[in-house]
Amino acid sequence: MGLFYFMAKRFTDTEKWKKPFIRNLKASYKLLWLYVCDDCDHSGIWQVDIEVAEIRIGEKLDGKKAIELFGDKIIPLDNGAKWFIPSFIEFQYPSGLNENNKAHIGIIKNLERYKDEIANFKPLESPLQGAMDMVMDMVMVKDKVKEMVILPFESENFIKYWTFWKDFKNKQFNFKFKTAQSEQSALNDLVNLSDGYEETAIKIIEQSMAKGWKGLFKLKNESNESGTYTNNAKLSYPEREWERLKNLG
Repeated sequence: MGLFYFMAKRFTDTEKWKKPFIRNLKASYKLLWLYVCDDCDHSGIWQVDIEVAEIRIGEKLDGKKAIELFGDKIIPLDNGAKWFIPSFIEFQYPSGLNENNKAHIGIIKNLERYKDEIANFKPLESPLQGAMDMVMDMVMVKDKVKEMVILPFESENFIKYWTFWKDFKNKQFNFKFKTAQSEQSALNDLVNLSDGYEETAIKIIEQSMAKGWKGLFKLKNESNESGTYTNNAKLSYPEREWERLKNLG
């Protein structure tokens, strides 16, 4: 029986060849940069091994020169034994990191372990230091590590509604979350109000926007024909249909 190998697949930026950072690198260091992006772990951290990189790339390399050329595209960790790629997280996980996603738990723990080194990093002087895309990549990831908002639900639908809610509060009440902690607190409140049900959380957001409310509140109970009150948000579709048919009878 043959062996099956599972290879990691990642997004790639087809626009990278147009960026000054890539264009200004010599061929051997272009290859090294691509190799590092492919060989790093799922949190964007590469275990530095220039000798192995030379063998696989087929070019002679200088680790110190690479650090100088890559500038603030990388952040050395553990006294240079590892390199962290700030833009990796932003590019590979555009919807952010979610502690409820098992695939993200290890990433969050890795970044938490190195958060001080990342936050206190001062880029080396290099001819590429002034490139805006490098600085922005580094700043965005620093902010993510220092003040990371963990979404309670990972679906695109929830992300869309949470974005709608923040935009609604900004336009209607000129309100913006001042810190990641305050936004995280609001998300935690939403989880409590919805009893951990994503569908209910979305309905709570819809309810507040429809009513023009500044805050989020539990769903109002809906009265049925018998005059009793029920909240069907937690029921599955078959259960809701059964409740409806019972009321019709």
